[in-house]
Amino acid sequence: MNYTHIDNDIISGQCAKIRVQISVVSFYINDDIFTLMDSIVKAERACPNIQVDVTVVENGFKQKTDLHHFLEEQYPCCRVVISGENIGYGRAHNLTLSHDYDYHLILNPDIILYEDTLAVAMRFMNDNPQCGLLTPLARWRNGERQFLCKRYPSVFTLLLRAFAPAIVKKFFKFRLDHYNMVDAINETDNYWNPQIVSGCFMLFRSDVLQQLAGFDPQFFLYFEDTDLSFRASSITHVAYVPSVKIIHHGGNVSKKGIKHILFFCHSMVKFFNKYGWKIR
Repeated sequence: MNYTHIDNDIISGQCAKIRVQISVVSFYINDDIFTLMDSIVKAERACPNIQVDVTVVENGFKQKTDLHHFLEEQYPCCRVVISGENIGYGRAHNLTLSHDYDYHLILNPDIILYEDTLAVAMRFMNDNPQCGLLTPLARWRNGERQFLCKRYPSVFTLLLRAFAPAIVKKFFKFRLDHYNMVDAINETDNYWNPQIVSGCFMLFRSDVLQQLAGFDPQFFLYFEDTDLSFRASSITHVAYVPSVKIIHHGGNVSKKGIKHILFFCHSMVKFFNKYGWKIR
């Protein structure tokens, strides 16, 4: 593959701009999107020679609401696309795929970028042209670190992580820590080629994402990022870069009701049917 390499002069503001497409999928948009957009604007200003375009795909409302119109008015870099129905997280992101950008950043709407997030990420990608996908250091709002990199899962580990009560998780902490790569991932060192990374922040070279054809649409909700990053690791180098930082609010499947539990289990079966079952 011919990886995009952009001279450091471009990043520091000397030449033509790097084009970055950011895609966000919302399901009944709420005010969180404005916190995200404010952080994107600040991060873009800190990296003057990138041009950021944001596409928000709405999977809930059937037509644009006042909130959507206000979003586009407040942020000229942002456009809202109404999917017309809930087509799923991955398919919605796929609507934004384009050959017109150097990079494609997939974000959850509950993300907050640091002011230097994009500048640090662009510099790393420029200095490491072999890297096709970057994942950052994420923290909860209270500052606690999240683990976005994963090893290939087992059915037991996934069910334990998603649904077990805290006392059971504590008993099997060693299993969860192994899955979360606690032994390998830290807050200071880059780590190359984790098998799986979270979809809350995925910075792709656009040509890599195009080669992958985006998300597999068979995953309606859950495991779409697991599948995409696992496929990416087979064609490019993936890097965990802790100098690239974000805040991620996140959520818990078991607290979202029976419908989400069923979506989770259905997608889990699809994932293991596709790549091979690992029970324990």
